[in-house]
Amino acid sequence: MFRWLSIVLTNLILLGALIGCAEDSPPTQPYKSKSTDKAPTKKVAPPTHVEDSVPEIMNEKFVYRSEGRRDPFVPLTEIRKPIGRSDEPLTPLQRFELNQYRLMGVIVGKGASKAMVKSPDGKAYILTKGLKIGKNEGIIIDINDKTIRVEEKYYDFSGNVRTNIQELKVPRR
Repeated sequence: MFRWLSIVLTNLILLGALIGCAEDSPPTQPYKSKSTDKAPTKKVAPPTHVEDSVPEIMNEKFVYRSEGRRDPFVPLTEIRKPIGRSDEPLTPLQRFELNQYRLMGVIVGKGASKAMVKSPDGKAYILTKGLKIGKNEGIIIDINDKTIRVEEKYYDFSGNVRTNIQELKVPRR
């Protein structure tokens, strides 16, 4: 019974809302006051030139200057500035980025471990622990049978010094 009554009431409310929103009702007119005082109205002539109505600011062209600003399309995690170079001359291993070197092989034995890398210009170099390599003054911290671990220090986007350990891996055969 209650369900039947709620359905009927809902339908009546919807029907009333639809009737009230009908478009065939006459439009309402705004209220006009009947005053005897009529003030003379001044008609303003439209401007003759469109350029006269545009403020001077709109005529200036915007030019974007990128000096001193970072590239907005580069992720913040990839922004790295190298730490200032020391007065030491650069070694041939510091001419290329670390990921441009190809690890050819590793020698692990009784003495210090050594590795052989090939640079992009085709020259081969033998590496030992403590040697500098890469443009970010990376230092070789470990050489094992499968990888070379290199520690690089750089400034991140906020100016803090970060340490990153990268690995050069022996290629699979």
